Amino acid sequence: MRIRFALLAVLAGAPPLAAQGATALYTRWNAVSGFEYQRYHFAKGLGVDNVTSASQWSLPLVIVAPVGRQMSLDLTTHLAHSSVTSATSQSFTGLTDTQLRLLYTLGRDRAVASVSINLPTGKHSFPTSKFVVSSSMSSPFLSFPVSTLGSGFGITGGLAYAVPAGKWNLGLAASMRYASSYEPFSDQSVTYNPGLEGRLRVGADRLVGERGRLLVGMTYSTFSTDEFSGSGIPCAWYNPGARIIGDLGYGYTWGRTTVAFGAWDYYRAAGSSNAACPDAKENVINAELRVGRQLSPRLVIEPLLSFRQWSPANISGGRLVTVGASARIGISDRVSATVTGRIEPGWVYDPVHADRSNVTGTGLSMYLRYQR
Repeated sequence: MRIRFALLAVLAGAPPLAAQGATALYTRWNAVSGFEYQRYHFAKGLGVDNVTSASQWSLPLVIVAPVGRQMSLDLTTHLAHSSVTSATSQSFTGLTDTQLRLLYTLGRDRAVASVSINLPTGKHSFPTSKFVVSSSMSSPFLSFPVSTLGSGFGITGGLAYAVPAGKWNLGLAASMRYASSYEPFSDQSVTYNPGLEGRLRVGADRLVGERGRLLVGMTYSTFSTDEFSGSGIPCAWYNPGARIIGDLGYGYTWGRTTVAFGAWDYYRAAGSSNAACPDAKENVINAELRVGRQLSPRLVIEPLLSFRQWSPANISGGRLVTVGASARIGISDRVSATVTGRIEPGWVYDPVHADRSNVTGTGLSMYLRYQR
């Protein structure tokens, strides 16, 4: 899901004019592909496996298209390789699941109904020896683009509604997700049956003066009970804690320069289970500042600076500072590219060794966008 939002943001970077009379969310064909690389090095090693580095590269593919005047669809999938190095190197490579979403605009752009289908095209069963790889990729602190290759079939239905209220635009969205059961381990007889997920989001935006725009939002997610069956399972059921995400954005433009500030806070409440399967609450806060300068009609340079703090219960957590820059290049009227490079120094606390380990992250992403 992280990669879906990132790539759809690239698509939204230069939105086309709507076709006459059309109310579909996407009114022209768009496609994005490219390459992403992310790596973190831990100076003192981390955890019981004494992990010294974790890395991932991926080749994403996103396609969005109109389907008539009121409907549109988008498709997201990619090929990913994830690797963790400790005393030995563990890795896996494969296609991810494919997310297919159909959106239908009701009325004049104020309401959008959606149906999303998760097609299990990715591998979802791995040996337990590679659990350290999957757990590293799914860390909310490190935020690798691809958190998992696959799961079971899933379907999500949603409805979003927006209305003007004075100087504000107010929005409300709700969704419900069902996911089928699957076997997460190839060397154990274990079946995982995830519960239902319900999600509610409220948001608002408004103009600030003649050149600024403010956006605020909050998302609340709740889950029914997950169930496990098979041999050697310590927990027969697990009730995930609620998730709350608050976000804030502000943008200001003058001349050829745009300043954008964004921040979000992710809070996860502790879950519960029927046995000794400990789970604690955690919080991740992230703030980012970007300054874009249009150097020519087809080139925008955008330095960026961000800060991330991870605060799990009872331990020190971790901290990262990101310094980088992006370049958005208009190759032609239909083709554009976005290139981003970044370095991320910081630290993470290791409860196994009761000490901090310095972290150095490096990242590179290159996206190519086509529209017609």
